Amino acid sequence: MRLLPLVAGSLLTTLAFSLHAHNHDHHGHNGHDHDHAHEHGDSLGAHQHGVANLNLVLEGSALAIELESPADNLVGFEYLPSTDADKAKVREAMASLRQADALFQFPAAAGCSLDQVELQSPLFSAVEHSHKHDHGHAHKHKHDHDNAHNDIEAHYHFTCTNVAALNQIELKLFESFPRTEKLLLQAITPTGQQGGELSPAQNLIRF
Repeated sequence: MRLLPLVAGSLLTTLAFSLHAHNHDHHGHNGHDHDHAHEHGDSLGAHQHGVANLNLVLEGSALAIELESPADNLVGFEYLPSTDADKAKVREAMASLRQADALFQFPAAAGCSLDQVELQSPLFSAVEHSHKHDHGHAHKHKHDHDNAHNDIEAHYHFTCTNVAALNQIELKLFESFPRTEKLLLQAITPTGQQGGELSPAQNLIRF
């Protein structure tokens, strides 16, 4: 991993706050899964295909990971899906994003287990709610967003029973989503802050 200066922006601060709230308000809700779709097509600071943001906060035994990516990296397109083939690709991406153990590999001794996954994207919303729209509404919706640079966010909450053994995380995400060429890491851990660039050839986050 190539280290970079870390700028802890509002997103990372929000992630830390979310983790704190999760620890106090959602303890014990294992396997809870949400699919929200906030209409924020340009949530990435710089929308660049092949590049995504990975934000990480470790607090006590709780680990939060947030992936922010252009939809193209994960689905292959960014417009709202209208055909059955496009909708199938979106559903496939959603299913893959929910398989956290296929994206993030922790040391077995750390005892990390997934508590919650939350997915957000206008593409996901379009797939989930398409049956509720009549043809006229769907046509207008598609027209409004055909040229949008839509993003995808995935939020993961883990609990690790032996944080002392959590010395690294191996990212398998590049294998699941080969269009993703680079991840820009920002992390807050008990030892401090760190940032860096991750790639298929350098896919280890070391603490």
